[in-house]
Amino acid sequence: MPFETTLSYNMDPVSVAVGFVAVVIVHKVYRRYTRISLADVPGPESASFIMGDDHKRHRKVMLPGFGAPESKAFLPIFQGCAESMSNKWMDMISNSKEESAVFNIPKWLSRATFDAIGEAAFDIRFGSIDNNENELGRAYGSMMTTLFAAPSVGQIFFQGLTTYIPLRILEYFGNNGNNPRIVRMRETGIIATSVAKQMVEDKAEMLLQGKGSRDVFSLLGGFTTSFQSSKSDKSIVKANMDADAKAKLTDEELFSQMRTILFAGHETTANTLSWALFELAKRPEIQSRLRAEIRETEATVLARGDTEFTMADLDAMPYTTAVVKEVLRFCPVIYEVHRYASQDDVLPLSQPITARSGKVIHQLPIPKGIRIVASIAAYNRNKDLWGEDAHVFNPERWLNGVASDKKSTSVGVYANLMTFLGGVRACIGWRFAVIEMQAFMTEIFGKFELALTDKSERVRREACLVMVPTVEGEVEHGPQLMLRVSVAPRTEKE
Repeated sequence: MPFETTLSYNMDPVSVAVGFVAVVIVHKVYRRYTRISLADVPGPESASFIMGDDHKRHRKVMLPGFGAPESKAFLPIFQGCAESMSNKWMDMISNSKEESAVFNIPKWLSRATFDAIGEAAFDIRFGSIDNNENELGRAYGSMMTTLFAAPSVGQIFFQGLTTYIPLRILEYFGNNGNNPRIVRMRETGIIATSVAKQMVEDKAEMLLQGKGSRDVFSLLGGFTTSFQSSKSDKSIVKANMDADAKAKLTDEELFSQMRTILFAGHETTANTLSWALFELAKRPEIQSRLRAEIRETEATVLARGDTEFTMADLDAMPYTTAVVKEVLRFCPVIYEVHRYASQDDVLPLSQPITARSGKVIHQLPIPKGIRIVASIAAYNRNKDLWGEDAHVFNPERWLNGVASDKKSTSVGVYANLMTFLGGVRACIGWRFAVIEMQAFMTEIFGKFELALTDKSERVRREACLVMVPTVEGEVEHGPQLMLRVSVAPRTEKE
């Protein structure tokens, strides 16, 4: 059963994984449910953490930027960022005597997807691929492993005390503590807010001049701009001004959404792609089949006089689609989700549980306020849904009918996977993410062959809010996945 119920209230849902030294910040994030201000945290008050009417209001404002037509329109941006990265790889490989090069995959993909989210969401060219000195990019780099990876036994133990520490004390340490993890998160929040404010002002100026583009930010529903008379400072762009006053986002809410999009919009995709490259580096035969389909489609594209794949081309590539789906199933970087019951309820079980007493339980009472931890990873590897080889990376399941033949209630918004969740709290950017994955994987595997290195044999999955690749014994060095990359040869037909 993919659900774990928690019948106690003495532990914050994230602090278990974080440890005491950073718990004062993480505690504040999750205490958003009590309407506490979280202005200095990188992604507070976003649609991921708010509830009820507030969540509906945020979601209504954000949805126009992430619809199907809007997401498909970003394909050229994704392709451009993927090509910029592959050009860098090509240059480094061509200058190597070995005709190959070893790359730290998550570092490169983080920079490329950061550029992609900047341009697609905010029409900003960060240039991280060409220049790794972008202040926000450096602040976000390795943030998850620095803050949340490898907590000590003492840190895990002391986190249990947080329930008994007055909230004002937690807030004080969050705002003033000098622990390196707390300082890192606080400083990152300050940098992200500064960047968000500057982007709002720049976008306001562009919109006033009638130069708004089709980025997500410009699509967030009827922007207008006003100016304050004091000091010459421009006021902030207001979201969804065509709605009534109660539906608008406040300035801080707008900044919070921007911080969340900037961070989550590239970190999750970069790590998912990293795991994709890792799994395929272990399976040359899947790489070869994938590359053959990509190059066959590429020949069709060139024959009709085009130079780039269209969405129709990508959607007409069944094996590539199967590989993308299998990566999302097998390697969900968000591995669990926490929910709280808003009212008393009863949870029916898909399979009965036999208690120690011998009693067979078919349903569980869920009292109001209880925390439920739903395991995304467990659902995505449920044999009843995905077949007896659910714990094996096998794209063929999406082509031979195994994935579609299993009878079950559809849960997710994409391919019955729980990776993007489902219902009213499903990932708002799931189309955005899938198309970005298609663009990057087509570019990478159409040009390169990937192989394991000695170091990649020691890769471990580090659970730090997202699942990050690290090297055993070197967690302090941040995300690491060292793969050898070479140019894939072409046959005469190709």
